[in-house]
Amino acid sequence: MQKKPKQPPSDDLSDEQLLQQALEGVVPLKNPATSDSRKPRRETRKKSRESDLDLNDFEPLELSAADEQLSIDSDDAHRKNGVQLRILKRLKRGHYPLEDQFDLHHLNTHTGKSALLDFISWSCQQNLKCIRIIHGKGLRSVDGPKLKLMSREVLRSHPQVMAFTSCKQNEGGEGATDVLLKTCIKTT
Repeated sequence: MQKKPKQPPSDDLSDEQLLQQALEGVVPLKNPATSDSRKPRRETRKKSRESDLDLNDFEPLELSAADEQLSIDSDDAHRKNGVQLRILKRLKRGHYPLEDQFDLHHLNTHTGKSALLDFISWSCQQNLKCIRIIHGKGLRSVDGPKLKLMSREVLRSHPQVMAFTSCKQNEGGEGATDVLLKTCIKTT
């Protein structure tokens, strides 16, 4: 590209002519036509479930005495007084490494209770922090999940248990319970 010698500006040229003279030989950039704004959102109308459902079509749910007892006792998590909620959440998310587990399947409630108490005391002697109790969901039991309810009752009342919660779904769900124990100091 050859440069033209600059001509001295004359006083009789208008501003537009001066601009044209200054921009002579300039090639504009080829930019695609873009915009900083996004497409406007389509308006969506939120449907109300109440307007879609006719509440007169449903019958009230009646619970038997066994169902009411099951719903009251089937808390999936428990923590003792003084245990922070974040510790229970960490237990539920699996942040504490599982150190041992005990299976109560094929035991009745009486032998299961004594075996569970023995396992908890043995775990404290071994200075374990997190254990798992596998009790099953009680789906084939005639009277509901007896082992599950018994184990939850024992864990609530045991002095060495800080907190417990149901396992994650892929690790047993409602059929197993993760338990956080107090750290036991061994006396020699």
